[in-house]
Amino acid sequence: MLIVGLSPWWVNRVLRLLVTQPDAGKPVDAIVVVGRGNSYNERRAKAAVHLWKDGRAPHLFMSGANDAPILVDLAKEMGVPDENVSGEACAATTWENAFYTQRQMPFDQISSAKPKILLVTDGLHMGRTTLLYRNFGFEVVSYPVRLEFPQWRKQIIREFLAIMYYVKTKQLLPPKPSDYNRADAIAEKRMVDWQCLDMEKAFIPENR
Repeated sequence: MLIVGLSPWWVNRVLRLLVTQPDAGKPVDAIVVVGRGNSYNERRAKAAVHLWKDGRAPHLFMSGANDAPILVDLAKEMGVPDENVSGEACAATTWENAFYTQRQMPFDQISSAKPKILLVTDGLHMGRTTLLYRNFGFEVVSYPVRLEFPQWRKQIIREFLAIMYYVKTKQLLPPKPSDYNRADAIAEKRMVDWQCLDMEKAFIPENR
């Protein structure tokens, strides 16, 4: 019983040890915040803005349907100028967070072919998210945000099941050209239907 109870934690822990790169305090190209739901947004925004004010990166990018507009607003309320923060509210899964970040994040000030990002999400989410962003060509430095215990208890099983699903569906592997083509076709429609690149108008239709 104890082993079964601990197995989700061990799976999560091993994945994080294998793929994450701890923060060494060095500058990066951008700070990327991945949403997880409204109750998680304020702590993520505070962490990202703290990193930005410390001069760690010139730009904040917020990713996630429903979450990104809130995260962008929070960052602006905390003193980040409009030109230093952007986002996309198109991504409805973690795979899509990585895909839309690669597709929509401003790269005009990034000279490297492999952008280096500080990735802000909770620790349980960090291993899977890091691996996906690496698959999309990013060098990822982890900046995990602490969860409250009720949040941790809720997410530990959810994240374990998500990891198992991503393993089964091979979504933890680098995307193939067919994956890009399918995602691009969805993106073109979603950007119109959801208005998901406009942080003031973005929404998710009920019949999606």
